[in-house]
Amino acid sequence: MIFYMQMRWNIEGRLKLDEVWDLEIEEAKAAKDGFKLIAMYKVAGQRRVIAIVEIETAEDLDRVILGRLPLREVLEFEAIWPLRSFESFLDDCRTHFGTKEPAK
Repeated sequence: MIFYMQMRWNIEGRLKLDEVWDLEIEEAKAAKDGFKLIAMYKVAGQRRVIAIVEIETAEDLDRVILGRLPLREVLEFEAIWPLRSFESFLDDCRTHFGTKEPAK
C-alpha cells in the first residue's frame, strides 16, 4: 500500500533544533529500513515533513512509526492517507465501480 504522511515536529520545550538535526539523520535511516520511501519533503519555513511511502499493510506502518522511528516521541502525524493509483481509479470509473460492463 502507498501512504501519504504529513508530520509536524512537536518539539517545543522538549528538544532543541540542534538535537532534531542529529535525530533526523537517524530517522532517515530507520525510515528507509522500515518501508520504501517514494518521496519525502521538508516544508520550507515550517517544522513539517511530508512523505509518500510504500509498505505492505497499515499494521506494518503503525509498527514502524510507533516502534522504530527515533523521533516517534515528538512527531505529530497530522495526516496519514492511503493512496491508490489514478489509473486504478479510472479502471473503476470505466465500470462504474463494478456496476456495469467495461466499454470495448
